[in-house]
Amino acid sequence: MYKLITSNVSLGSRVLDFGAGIGSMSQQIGNYIESLGGRPGDHIDACEITPEVFKYAEVECKKISTDSVIPFNDETFDLIYAIEVIEHTPRPYDFLSEAYKKLKPGGTLIFSTPNILHFQSRLKFLLTGFPEMYGPLSSQDKNAGRICGHIMPLSYNNFHYGLRKAGFSEIEFHIDRRKKGALGPALVLYPLLALMNYKTRRDLKRYDVEVYEENREVVPRINSLDVLSSRSAIIVAKKHK
Repeated sequence: MYKLITSNVSLGSRVLDFGAGIGSMSQQIGNYIESLGGRPGDHIDACEITPEVFKYAEVECKKISTDSVIPFNDETFDLIYAIEVIEHTPRPYDFLSEAYKKLKPGGTLIFSTPNILHFQSRLKFLLTGFPEMYGPLSSQDKNAGRICGHIMPLSYNNFHYGLRKAGFSEIEFHIDRRKKGALGPALVLYPLLALMNYKTRRDLKRYDVEVYEENREVVPRINSLDVLSSRSAIIVAKKHK
């Protein structure tokens, strides 16, 4: 995430840390901006449901609620990032639409979330009914930030749809750490997975050519080794210039 974020940051950038937590990444990006000769407070904004936990004094942190509203004017930011936040939100598609509105033309959205499509997660869902990093839920506010507060188990397919619907393009999937427990069996079963992926594409094309064309990049990606083995789904998307 740090590499992806800093590759989109310059002294001309304005950046939003959405769901900033205690401000660890805000501080890392602030340090990077200082290394370029800038002041973090001139380039970084943050927002958090509980802003009192935010500890990075160089940056202001605004309070937000669970409605995914971003409390800034439209076309304010060059970059918005959200680290392990979207799985906690009851309206993730609204967040994607909000991010599109708040980004300047040509701006970038980067977010990470647990990858429910790695092979270990698929196997766990088959055996238990719960993907990895998602389990029985808690409705108590005090548990909103824990794993039992992971209320939205969406996959790359869902995010790609939401981003397209919001208006984003150039949508990319990035990996963080490969899970050996997922990569091993995925490699063993890869010929079968590739066959089933081919069947899915063939059946979709027969069913609706337009939907097939819309998902031409998505369907092959679902059973790629990156998706089958990455611990997190890290997704990057661009707003049209």
